[in-house]
Amino acid sequence: MKTLAGIVALLAATVLVTLAALHNPGYVLIERSPWSVEMPLTLFVLLLIALVILLYGLLHLTIRLLRLPRDVGRWRIDRRLRHQQKALHTGLAKFLEGDYGAAEKDLVGDLKGDDVPGVHFLVAACAAQGQGHKEQRDRYLTQAQRAPGLALAAGLLQAHLHEAAREFERGLATLNALRITHPGNRTVLRLLAQRARGLRDWTAVTQLAPELRRYKAMEPAAIDEIERDAHRQLLLLAGPAGGREVWQAIPRVHRQHRALVAVQARHLIREGAFEDAEQLLLPALRHELDDELLGVYGELRGSDSLRFLSHAESWLKTHPQNPALLLCAAKLAQAASLPGKAREYAERCARHNPPNEAYAELATLMEQLGDDARAREYCRRGLDLQKTRSDRPRTDGLLATILRS
Repeated sequence: MKTLAGIVALLAATVLVTLAALHNPGYVLIERSPWSVEMPLTLFVLLLIALVILLYGLLHLTIRLLRLPRDVGRWRIDRRLRHQQKALHTGLAKFLEGDYGAAEKDLVGDLKGDDVPGVHFLVAACAAQGQGHKEQRDRYLTQAQRAPGLALAAGLLQAHLHEAAREFERGLATLNALRITHPGNRTVLRLLAQRARGLRDWTAVTQLAPELRRYKAMEPAAIDEIERDAHRQLLLLAGPAGGREVWQAIPRVHRQHRALVAVQARHLIREGAFEDAEQLLLPALRHELDDELLGVYGELRGSDSLRFLSHAESWLKTHPQNPALLLCAAKLAQAASLPGKAREYAERCARHNPPNEAYAELATLMEQLGDDARAREYCRRGLDLQKTRSDRPRTDGLLATILRS
């Protein structure tokens, strides 16, 4: 539109100049001794315009020639970028289609070494692993790590590929190296925690927990959960012999948790330290009558069995229909040589729909009391209950009791 307006304005000016020239053409005299030039004013104006256009054209051509190397360089860069984008587009499409060989060729095969961006090497590494070429995969990852700004991304991808190839130790080594070069990175810390749990390296999990909290790599509740689970596994591995030392290393905030209390209390019971076990169990049970903790409390023995039973009976006043508590009281009454109370609590427990696992203990208890008929009845109840549930509870105790009967 601007060009058309310019043409119209030029034509209008030409018409006006022509009309003025017809009315009074005028003249121009240029004299420089010994020469002189005389011409119509119209011709002089036209020559002047032509000279201006010629000078402008020469100036423009000179500037373009001076800029030619830069323009050629830009053109080459644009063409290379278009080529790279096309290679990345087609390579990604073929990779997602599962044609890993063609994807690798498109990503790096048709490009010169200096023209391959780092992101091409990342996808090519995935394509190489898809073909089972692990050495080529590692070469691509090394080249990607040299690209500016891709060291972390390449390292994380390397760790993921190692895990996918079940090279867990190599993946963990890669993440540990990234932890040094990129301290405080949330993704690295989160993956390290996952890998350590997968390798059952519980000590590493407990060592990572403070960093996970400091850099907020995970939700606080999730960090607490994995840290407690790691301490629980360490307690189980330590056994009664090393349990006390491991217990002292657990942060105080986690020593109140029922899962850890249950494991450590069982260790103390196996050592015969029943009073220590009770002191550990009582605060947790006063806070919550957890079924697992009640099961552990029912294993207490020794000269203080009556005192242990009195605690259980005090809890029964406010929870008279708790099957786990009734079973606990029955076992403690048997340990205190009170068979009548043991039978009473066991029968009350059976009337309140106990969990399937409880029937094995009830059957064992009745067998100890000499009531074989009731022991077989509880075994059959447990087996019938097992058939009606979709889960697979333990039946070893039931089967053993049936065989003994």
